Amino acid sequence: MGFASDWKSAKTAFETATGKKKPSAKFMGVFHKSGLEDVTKALDGALGKSDAKALEKALLDYVKSATAYQTTLEKSAKAEGVATIAAELKKLGQALDDIGRRAGVAVNERIAEMREDAEAEKAKEIEEQGKAARAIADKVAVQIDGLLKTTNADVKLLDQAAANADLALRNVLEAQGAGNAKEAKSQAAAVQTAAKAVDTQAKKIAATAAQAAKLFSQGKAAVAKMKLDPKQHGGRDPAQGAFDRADGIVMKLDQIKDEAAEAAVEAAGTVKEAAQALKGALDLRATYLASCRKLAKRAQDADSLYDTVARDVGGQADRAQQEQMVAEEAADDKRAASIKTATFYITQVRQQAAQAKKEILAAANEITSTRKSFPSMVSDKDPEFGPLLAGAKVSLDGLKESHAALVKAETKIDKVETALKKLG
Repeated sequence: MGFASDWKSAKTAFETATGKKKPSAKFMGVFHKSGLEDVTKALDGALGKSDAKALEKALLDYVKSATAYQTTLEKSAKAEGVATIAAELKKLGQALDDIGRRAGVAVNERIAEMREDAEAEKAKEIEEQGKAARAIADKVAVQIDGLLKTTNADVKLLDQAAANADLALRNVLEAQGAGNAKEAKSQAAAVQTAAKAVDTQAKKIAATAAQAAKLFSQGKAAVAKMKLDPKQHGGRDPAQGAFDRADGIVMKLDQIKDEAAEAAVEAAGTVKEAAQALKGALDLRATYLASCRKLAKRAQDADSLYDTVARDVGGQADRAQQEQMVAEEAADDKRAASIKTATFYITQVRQQAAQAKKEILAAANEITSTRKSFPSMVSDKDPEFGPLLAGAKVSLDGLKESHAALVKAETKIDKVETALKKLG
């Protein structure tokens, strides 16, 4: 059914009613040349499409045709002079007006529906664009975070190589002092080997930092090409949060790169010192002061690193406990989600705590053994050596505290896991 059918029904009713009075052929000829059948069909067709302009034109064409036709019929009816025709014409006019009124409503509703569909489609498109932008930024952040982990491993190797170079230099001095020239040369070679390892790691770290910067730039460029309007995303670039995290890591990697380059320069200096030591031209006190400074710095860096790790692991243990508490209070349909999240944090804490504890013990052993390797001239009571050695001891105590904090986090997740098992 449609407006064309409504018009046909109205026309049929009119013909039936007026036909009884045998209206003239001239009048019925005017009746049949209305053009309304075409415009009502066009109106029905437009309502089935998604073209606002076509809808508005179809409605306007109907109004024009209906108005013109009623005027023509009124003139013809007067010429006929038959009362019955006038009465039926009034009914026909009412039918045409009714079609026009309903058509207006239908057209307005269809246009409104089209507008809502367009707005919904636009909103969906905006949402998809936001998701795509976040996906790009999240991928970049994950990749760069992975590069940071790689760099942290390289830094540990660099630090170990630097410590080896420093130890080998001290061994050169001791061998020289004992009159063992062969051992002194051997240890000088060890200094060179360790220094080369430092340089290799520094170059790897620099390459990784450059790779991170490139990934960040590529990700930003990819999102920029999308030309997102922040106003359509709550006034904020949907990718900004992830990019901020990635940018922070890039800056950290750049800082690590500079520190690694400095370490490589120091290692090259250690090689020169070893050569001077072989010639007996090295200031022993100055050399051991430099060793103490390096030791204090390594200890401080390790303390700072694992304090951050312990805090992060402790935070994850706390979140696991919070999710456990939520699971205990949640309805069945929400409990599974909380248990899943808590289990994720439990796994993270176990893996990270185990690795960090192992590394803390290794760092503490290296610091302690290095301290023990210093000769008696490196005294805690010395005004220059004393503060450096005291600083290293404070850092060692900090490492112990971080180790204890990790053990505490493991104990907490053990309790969380037990509680979760009771929930099934």
